[in-house]
Amino acid sequence: MIEKSILLSCTDARAFTLFTSRISAWWPPERRHTNDPASELFLLATGRFYERARDGREVELGRVLEWAPPTHLLLDFYPGTDAEHPTRVEVRFIASSSLPPTTLVKVIHRAGPDSEHLFGARAPRYAASWDLVLPALERHARELEDW
Repeated sequence: MIEKSILLSCTDARAFTLFTSRISAWWPPERRHTNDPASELFLLATGRFYERARDGREVELGRVLEWAPPTHLLLDFYPGTDAEHPTRVEVRFIASSSLPPTTLVKVIHRAGPDSEHLFGARAPRYAASWDLVLPALERHARELEDW
């Protein structure tokens, strides 16, 4: 299991919105799967998590299992595996009671029911990816402080 977190200077509701609705704006280009750095990512309450290149090609990145704003998100995650053997990613948005508000965004990435054999070998790559992804989210949140 991999656990990574980042602290954002915003409410949990805003952190949830940044992570989901604005994912295309901050997800690092080097962690995109269409080889198009200008692709768009979509993480939708209706269940889809995918990337679309400018030429219209789409890559399914996962499936939303739980969408519970502003506290958490649970995904079947396909990168490194496939739809039949997804890993699981839980994202928790933990609000502080401080002023100004802050939110701890915590990612818990683990094997899925049918991906135990795949997860262990890929865990270092997943950890390295989250080490790029979460700071990108934090930079984007800082850029939008007046949003």
